[in-house]
Amino acid sequence: MDGEHGKEVVCMSATDIARESLYQVLIRDCTYLIARYFPVEAPETTAERFARMNNAVSRLVMVAQAGEIDSIRSTQVAIDTLSVRTPWLKRTKWQDRFAGKDMTSLVELGEKPGQGEAWLLELWKDVGTLIRRCNDGLKDVMARDWDRILYWLASAKRESARKAPMNVHLQLKTVDQYGSYWQRFICFCMGVLDKNTEEIAGFKFTKEQKEVLEELRALYVLGHQDEELALKRKQLLRTSIRFIRQTVWDVGTPALVFFSGILGYKKDTGRWREPKDYTNILAGILWCMRVLVLEYTLPMSSRDRLGQDKEVSPLERVKEVWDKFLVEEEDCPFATLHSLMVYGMALAKNTVGAGTTNWSYDARYLAFRGRQVEMALWKGFFKDLTMVAEKKLALGLLFQKDGRVLGPNLWQVEDDQSREDIGYYFGRKESRDWKEAREKMLSWLEEAGDPYHLIEDDGEEGAMFAATAIDKYQALDQEFRELLYILVLAMGGASPRGTEMASLKYMNTQHGTRNIFVCGGQVMVVTEYNKTESVTKQQKVRSGIMCADLTM
Repeated sequence: MDGEHGKEVVCMSATDIARESLYQVLIRDCTYLIARYFPVEAPETTAERFARMNNAVSRLVMVAQAGEIDSIRSTQVAIDTLSVRTPWLKRTKWQDRFAGKDMTSLVELGEKPGQGEAWLLELWKDVGTLIRRCNDGLKDVMARDWDRILYWLASAKRESARKAPMNVHLQLKTVDQYGSYWQRFICFCMGVLDKNTEEIAGFKFTKEQKEVLEELRALYVLGHQDEELALKRKQLLRTSIRFIRQTVWDVGTPALVFFSGILGYKKDTGRWREPKDYTNILAGILWCMRVLVLEYTLPMSSRDRLGQDKEVSPLERVKEVWDKFLVEEEDCPFATLHSLMVYGMALAKNTVGAGTTNWSYDARYLAFRGRQVEMALWKGFFKDLTMVAEKKLALGLLFQKDGRVLGPNLWQVEDDQSREDIGYYFGRKESRDWKEAREKMLSWLEEAGDPYHLIEDDGEEGAMFAATAIDKYQALDQEFRELLYILVLAMGGASPRGTEMASLKYMNTQHGTRNIFVCGGQVMVVTEYNKTESVTKQQKVRSGIMCADLTM
């Protein structure tokens, strides 16, 4: 038919109209007619409308997230609320000292520098080296039998030495962990100095501290690596002592006390640390302060000469600085941090830790940190792991073709637990037992056809073990021991700490009695080491009985 303006309009059949909605037909025809006289916009499709709404919602979410991040970064809280004024937070003064501060930025100032900050990364490494050298100096004092220094160095009371000397047998990873606190502190100070953010951070450097920091920075920015190594070490030690010797009367809160509060903030959770998570950090900082003072007063390279000084003894040299800056009676960083550590340890002792494990009412499921574990699958996993370990032992290490482990009946094993002679354990009664065991292993190896080609016979020097084959055999032995380690941890009762497990001995040695015994047809593991031994000077004996699958 003809339209009003002479344009033919397509007629729709009844079938077509039924196929399309009336709304779509009207929109199509009206748009076609009106478009001849003025431009029109096509109606917004459903997809376009959803896209526009999604963009608007995304912008709102971004604004909300930005506000949430700002809220988390800032520690400005209603500090008058009694619920947040815990005794611990009152003592630390963190809520007042860092109110309104961007804690994330403060924490990042003391983190390990990246590859783009070459001189600062070099500084970080040199501080770690200095702390390790100080630890060596601590051991050197013990080797010289200058033990009296260790007793006084461990004390925080001016009038008396401690009853036990300072521990000189820290593991290297502990030394590095303690040293990382000092590394972070020095880099934090450098960051504040470079960005001139003392007022923003909330503390001030003394004039002497600024001078030594600027001199230290000049050495790393302008100096040469090889020529300035000794000078850098000396300046690092001098800088550290400047901060240790600071008092509260100088410019207010000492930099060390301020920085220790930053270490009390957990960036990942946005919360302050509880005493149980913080006293170990304080212990590390205090340890660094002690060994740095020792190296400053008694440089390890000069101790032979200083030991011959008839006028001033090495102990007197140490006490000259210790008496002013490493005791609780003075208003110095050590006194503040030490008293806070003692207070925190008293609180932590009476604190019940957060629960991590829950059982279902029917004991079928165990929830560990919110993750459910079905006990039937757990038991099946370790049963399968036991079979894997048994096959690895039988086929790979004992050369048994049938995959079965040949061993004695544990009910028939006579284990004299009172014997203390070196080399004795439940599998050896007499010296000839070793010879019999070696002969048996060689016969098994021969029967198996030497699958690893362990034995070489060149016809001249006789049979010898091949080095490459030995390496392969030892690798299998290592794999088996790792499996056994996991099985003992999981199936031997309450699992001990890793340090306790790593120190287990199956036979008596010069350094102590074995830890593995056979009693009543079962294998028993007895440990004596515990993490409180260095503090309490007492051993806590703990025993665990292996399940039947592990003692077959």
